[in-house]
Amino acid sequence: MNKTVIVVAIGLATASSAALAQSAVTLGGQVKLGMDNVSVRGGGGADPSVTRVTNNTSFWYLDGKEDLGSGKSAYYHLEWDFAGDTGALGAGRNFYVGLGDKDLGRLQLGRQSVYFSHHWFLIDFHGSFDAAPNAANSLNVLGTINGSYFAGSFLNNTIRYEAPNIGGFSGMASYSFDAESAVNKRNKTWYVNPTYTNGPFRVGYYHMARRAQGVLPAQTVGTLDQDADRLGIGYLNNGWRAGLLVDRNKVTDTASGSSQQRVSYAIPVAYGFGPHLVSATWGQAMSTKINGTKFQDSGAKMLSVSYQYSLSKRTQLDVSVLELRNQKNGQYNFWNGSLSGGLQMAAGDSGAKTRMIYAGVKHNF
Repeated sequence: MNKTVIVVAIGLATASSAALAQSAVTLGGQVKLGMDNVSVRGGGGADPSVTRVTNNTSFWYLDGKEDLGSGKSAYYHLEWDFAGDTGALGAGRNFYVGLGDKDLGRLQLGRQSVYFSHHWFLIDFHGSFDAAPNAANSLNVLGTINGSYFAGSFLNNTIRYEAPNIGGFSGMASYSFDAESAVNKRNKTWYVNPTYTNGPFRVGYYHMARRAQGVLPAQTVGTLDQDADRLGIGYLNNGWRAGLLVDRNKVTDTASGSSQQRVSYAIPVAYGFGPHLVSATWGQAMSTKINGTKFQDSGAKMLSVSYQYSLSKRTQLDVSVLELRNQKNGQYNFWNGSLSGGLQMAAGDSGAKTRMIYAGVKHNF
């Protein structure tokens, strides 16, 4: 991503020959807006359809780094969502301060992303940081259990370690205190993400364990335990990008002992040539198991196809068509909420088919 450096301060050497420190602050981000037509068909409701201007992952950040010498650095990152269609300032995303060493890795403290989106950077870029809409990516089927219990989020009070690349092996691990307090010590989240890259091939494993949560993904004390696992395999070479993602999400209510879980997968593919990028993602969520018994016909399938054209290194145009088809008892929605604004279709719309046709522009700064 192209960035604009707005302040550069260079420390000058002192007569004592102390190590030089160099610091910089960078303003960056992206604005992504488009027009879409979204329709819901086959549910029990009124089969709504709407054409609108929508905001898709617009955000800005301040990023600071100081060179401490000998391969060491101090840094911070402050990042906010904003609604490009209304101008409203949204929720905070990543906020952290950290120390890094080229041989030992990075340690960060603050509010940070956990589990839900890290596979994008390694395997699946479709609909996240390219010019396609939010709803184009694999989280439509990977994110929830039949539209509920979204796995992962930006979590407060997080300690995160990012390992250096050693022989292709890298990854991260984090611990989030969430709403943990002196009387609610069980409320916490563990996360590990080992990765391996070798030429065009890459593999990632993602495991999150959340304890004593309220209504997920909110960081409140409650009775819900969530365990999520994802395996990603990717190939990037000569313009081709392809992957396979398999995801398991399980939530247990410790008060009642009841549980829900499902397995889903997604196959993202893309091919770039010159200023052109063609992307597609196929995904399927299998039927949910409730207390070990399959809830029949509670899955969903999705297909999204996008064409992106780069006007420059900073500006891209996109046209996308995507469809999410629920089985009879499926309540999956687009992960950005579609028409209802939520991740789950209304109960009366179980089995509905949701379609989006989108044309938009993204500009990096």
